[in-house]
Amino acid sequence: MAPADEPVDLEEEEEEIDEEQVDDYCAMLDRLGNFPEKVAINSLSMAAEDFAASPASAKTIHECIRTRLVDRTMSPDRKLPLVYVMDSLLKNVKGTYVGIIADGAAEWMATVYDIFDKARKDDEKNRLKKVWNTWRNQGAIKDEEKWRQIGKCFAEADEKEKAAAEAKTSAAGIVRDADGTLQLDPKLRRQMQLLLDEVQSAGVDELDKVSLERLADINPDLLQQIKEGAEAAMEEENQQQSSTQPMQQSPLRSSENAPHLAPATPQSEWSKLKLNHLEKSHDLIASLQRQVRSANDTTVVASQLDDTVHLYAAVSASAQLLTDMLQQWKEGNALGVGGDTNTGGIRRKRRYSIVKKDDFTNEGVRKHNDAVIAQLYEVGLPFVCSADGRRFATQLELSKHLDALFKKSQLEKTMETTDERGWYPEEGVWIVSDKVAEEAAAGEEKVEADMDVDAPADAPAAAATVLADETRDRCLLCGINFAMFFDQDEGEWKYKNCVEKSVEQDGPTMDEGENEAVLVHATCWEGLGSPEVLTADQIRHAA
Repeated sequence: MAPADEPVDLEEEEEEIDEEQVDDYCAMLDRLGNFPEKVAINSLSMAAEDFAASPASAKTIHECIRTRLVDRTMSPDRKLPLVYVMDSLLKNVKGTYVGIIADGAAEWMATVYDIFDKARKDDEKNRLKKVWNTWRNQGAIKDEEKWRQIGKCFAEADEKEKAAAEAKTSAAGIVRDADGTLQLDPKLRRQMQLLLDEVQSAGVDELDKVSLERLADINPDLLQQIKEGAEAAMEEENQQQSSTQPMQQSPLRSSENAPHLAPATPQSEWSKLKLNHLEKSHDLIASLQRQVRSANDTTVVASQLDDTVHLYAAVSASAQLLTDMLQQWKEGNALGVGGDTNTGGIRRKRRYSIVKKDDFTNEGVRKHNDAVIAQLYEVGLPFVCSADGRRFATQLELSKHLDALFKKSQLEKTMETTDERGWYPEEGVWIVSDKVAEEAAAGEEKVEADMDVDAPADAPAAAATVLADETRDRCLLCGINFAMFFDQDEGEWKYKNCVEKSVEQDGPTMDEGENEAVLVHATCWEGLGSPEVLTADQIRHAA
């Protein structure tokens, strides 16, 4: 009996598992089935954790799992969920289970691998090996030698697979160097690598792609097929080269005696082909302009804002380019330029030419390039801010810029400012400063009033604008669509180089006030002599 002054050790007794609890645990294992359900595995781990302090109880639970793993009468599909239960006990529950599982894992691991191998369960074998690798990577089993002993079945399988692959590659005439590199002719290796890349180009992740050496280990049959295909391709290439050499020499010997051939005449079907450049072009431009005008009413989510901005910029630029191209084409026909190529006509150059890489030289960069200039102005950046003159590709970007300017101006208004006198002011400023300030302000207003004069009546007609109307989107005199832009001051879409004129209708029953209003290009109207009223004959003649 211990003395009264010594502390009494009240350590809890280890809880032992009884037969009923063992039967319940085995029933839970049997209900696990073929699918490794995480909730069921967690429940089994929590039930086993209650007996982690008792080596006898832990061995009993381990034996319940082990007997089912090594049972060859059980379906192979039920083995992997049991492996995950054992893995959970080792990594999560720990305690006495670590030593028990480490001592007995070599036996059941080899048995389970053999069951998977005979059942041709390659995916299950790879998952089993992955579980074994995590035991070392995550520090579940710290003894390196014991870990290797547990995975001895995987090492033996790798050796057998490597030996079989080497036997197949040797039978196919492919030999390895001491470092494992395949002994191949450089040209044959290049051709084989091209075929392998083509095989791996579709449906293979970049990290999963293999080299020829690795392919010889995992799939020597495919390597043999690739080699045969590469040899056939090289043989065909050699035959083509040998057949083209006589053909290249024969024209040199007979070129002196060959008669002069007349230029080939175009085929009859192509000569009958007539292209109508204006067909549906007007409707296409009108449709593009309609889409640009609808940008103000379009609601876009934040994730699609950038894509929508670029889309409307492309639509606006396309409408402008098509309008200019139609105008150039019509001017070219009017001047007799760009006729039939068979008649020797000189074609008119496109206004927006392609930027060539050859022009990036000291002399080339000095050349005038309309395409680049157009991208910086009306075509690429058609929306102009009236406040600071900055250009934007879309109406959305311009609206955001105007909002930022408005917020900045409101902030500046709320800030307190101090009027300071200049250096060496006159004596009158000190005496009657308020009066002098009022007179100075009045003088500035007078100067601004003198500067703000109306535009002269003979201003360029190209500056005339009219509100955009999709029902009247082209000039009745030339038939070309109007160029559209956004007026920042009025907040409206307008047509450039456009005026509204009346057309005098034919017929004795028409009254004087019933003239029809039409839209025409200001330049086309000036070309007719700037009449106040257009006649129907002028419209029909122009059409």
